[in-house]
Amino acid sequence: MFASLSSQTSYFVSKMLENHLLPAYEGLSSRKTGIMFGAKAVAKIRDVQIHDPVTLTNTKEFLRQCFMKPYIIGNILGKKAAAQQTNDIIGFIEQNIPNNFGIYYREPSNLGISFKTCRQATPLIKAAIHKELNEGLLTNFAAAIGVQSDQSHMLSQRLKVMTGDTLKYLQREQQDIHEWMKQAMLLNANRESYDDWREKFSLSRIYPNLVSMHAIRGLFQQSFSHLVAGEMAAHMMPILQSVFFALVVSMIFIVFPMALLPGGYNILKTWIILIIWVSSWPVFFTIIHCLGMISLSSKSGAFGSDYGLNMLSQGSFAEMILYSYATFQMLASSIPILSWSVIKACAHATANLASQFSPIPVANSLGSNIVDNNLSMDNYSIGNRTISQQNLAPSLDMTDSIINYGSHKIITGNNGEQFVIQTVHSLETNFRSSALLQTGYQNQFVSSRSKLNSLTQRERKLHGHGNS
Repeated sequence: MFASLSSQTSYFVSKMLENHLLPAYEGLSSRKTGIMFGAKAVAKIRDVQIHDPVTLTNTKEFLRQCFMKPYIIGNILGKKAAAQQTNDIIGFIEQNIPNNFGIYYREPSNLGISFKTCRQATPLIKAAIHKELNEGLLTNFAAAIGVQSDQSHMLSQRLKVMTGDTLKYLQREQQDIHEWMKQAMLLNANRESYDDWREKFSLSRIYPNLVSMHAIRGLFQQSFSHLVAGEMAAHMMPILQSVFFALVVSMIFIVFPMALLPGGYNILKTWIILIIWVSSWPVFFTIIHCLGMISLSSKSGAFGSDYGLNMLSQGSFAEMILYSYATFQMLASSIPILSWSVIKACAHATANLASQFSPIPVANSLGSNIVDNNLSMDNYSIGNRTISQQNLAPSLDMTDSIINYGSHKIITGNNGEQFVIQTVHSLETNFRSSALLQTGYQNQFVSSRSKLNSLTQRERKLHGHGNS
């Protein structure tokens, strides 16, 4: 009875979720607005890049020649501090156009190269950046971070309002998301230009986003661990639920006699709560799985029918889908704790569940790697077997009678006798060979004498043939 009740409840709950949690404009619901959403959107703006390769090349050259050299490096008119603190690079260059500086500008139409001064190149770069910031980019950016709507104009305006509230809350001067995205493009291009410049002098790239890179690594590690845990829970949860349910039901032969004793009401109450707890696992699993699939389907719809490499499927846009679905998988693997915290209103279970959202365990190891400059990636360890080990450190222990250089050790006795010890493996099987130096000298003398006799006999034969 209890098992069928939980199955029927799961079916009706999933049907209700599908019918009521998919409105026409789900992306504009109240749960996706406010400071939290705006903060997430602002945090993702930092990864916005210039996508047109010609515009990117011209922008990097423009920032290097018209911004970095005259003001950051040259400190013309003492405006280095103002250049470093500006939040509008194009506006700063327009107000302080350097003289005698220019770039080789590549035309986007025919790829022709011509020299242009900074005064001539500034409006061209500004127009190219404005072209990158069209309404389609803003709409696709909103869709990729979880806001979808068929009315792109309304969605774009709504996104400006939400992020504008957040930018105002952060007390920034730029309260328009277009300006933030333009500034992010220019800053990223400036970093790439600086790294390109370093490579021309055979210097390594500085990778200014090292912390961000390790944060992305941590998110991937945490997300894939959640995916593995969710996949294991999908296979183990039905087995675990049936075993626990059978165990709890079989406890009836112990619970009913004890319920007749004084204080037995609490035992009976606990037994009923355990039955409700185990029976609620399929319901919670259905709710979490249904919400996860709805989220995955709605966010994946932002990519359309073409899943090739494009603006949305590159980098952090696609990663948001992974992180969101991995969170649902983590909750699916924590169903026993989640259901107990809801049914029993247990503070300890709730705190234990909340601790699983903490990124501190993953961040600790990655933070130590940043400090110690350790990076270990793409390692394979398959079928390794260690039978024996040997450490052959060349010590070169040279004394009056011992010469030791790791694999060989030569010991010379008082009478000139030598022992050669060779270490073959960790079992230290030693092979000794001894010979008197006198014997060695004698053998060499005998060999030399025999060769001399042979040469003498040949000489005599030659003289004999000559006389005859």
